[in-house]
Amino acid sequence: MINVLLFIEYILKYLGIDFSVYGVYGQYVQEILVYLIASLLILLAASLTIIIVIYIFRKYMADLQQRIGPNRVGPYGLLQLIADALKIFGKEDIIPDRADPLLFRFAPYIVFTFLVLSYLVIPYGNLFGLDLTFVNVKYTLLLLIAFSAIAPIGEVIAGLSSGNKFSMLGALRAAAQDLSYEIPMVISALGVVVLLSGYGDSLNLANIAKYPWPLAILEPIGFFVFFIAMVAKMAVVPFDLPESESELVSGFNVEYSGLRFGIFYLGVFGSVFLASLFISVVYLGGGSDFIFYGSGYIWLLIKAFIFMFIFLTLWIALPRIRVDKFMNFGWKILLPLSLINLVWSVMLVGLGVF
Repeated sequence: MINVLLFIEYILKYLGIDFSVYGVYGQYVQEILVYLIASLLILLAASLTIIIVIYIFRKYMADLQQRIGPNRVGPYGLLQLIADALKIFGKEDIIPDRADPLLFRFAPYIVFTFLVLSYLVIPYGNLFGLDLTFVNVKYTLLLLIAFSAIAPIGEVIAGLSSGNKFSMLGALRAAAQDLSYEIPMVISALGVVVLLSGYGDSLNLANIAKYPWPLAILEPIGFFVFFIAMVAKMAVVPFDLPESESELVSGFNVEYSGLRFGIFYLGVFGSVFLASLFISVVYLGGGSDFIFYGSGYIWLLIKAFIFMFIFLTLWIALPRIRVDKFMNFGWKILLPLSLINLVWSVMLVGLGVF
């Protein structure tokens, strides 16, 4: 099995690109180019995935609500997203007078950049002998948690830098929501690390995904906490507190228009599929081969799309929870449950059961 980064190196050699002209820096130039190409591939794949998720969401929501959904632009409405993109590109990019221009401009790019970086550290498994693991260091679990935690900071910056009272309230809600779900999420993930401490690098997502049994069976409480945390991480109904259209107009991004608003919009759906991949890798074996060799990537996509439809169903069917209700739920229910799960993991390892 060949790693995707080595595959890119072989392609560069096949194309006859000579890095020796850079002298002692040739190896570094080659590595930078390989990672740049890998990052562009992930960016392209993530963008295409987000487009697919948006289309599926629109059609799925229409079906659940007994509507037709987009069907005018292109066959089955497939070109509707292109029309929407052209409309967004044509809109004026307005910066409010009371906004901080620098922070206001860069906040959307903070969200999208760390969203793409999160996709980069996901181990996608084996596809017919090609190992689709772009970053395989010891601490990819910590990297993914860190990247996914930094992305919401962009939302907070966007709200605080807009100079709008509704944006500020959305930013404060985003900060409170992040604290309420991220701590239980990290503690529940720590339970997985403890459980797999005897199986090599338990902070490596690729090693976690290789465990033959779904960890959701061994840690049902941790799986429940992690699932709820993923729903809160996406910041969609029932936990769309930072936006809350019926209360805050559009929340933290109310002052945004044009391309920057479109980036926030893409970030929402990108986080939906990222959460589906994250929970599939940590608790359901990720891209482990099943039935036949080289099918790991296919099985990861199947698991991720199942979770994606579950998330979208919750988004469409449930009402928004009240802010104080979510805070109480996060600190009084999710946090104690995550600690109970951690104790359970320590007991399984300490008693030699696992």
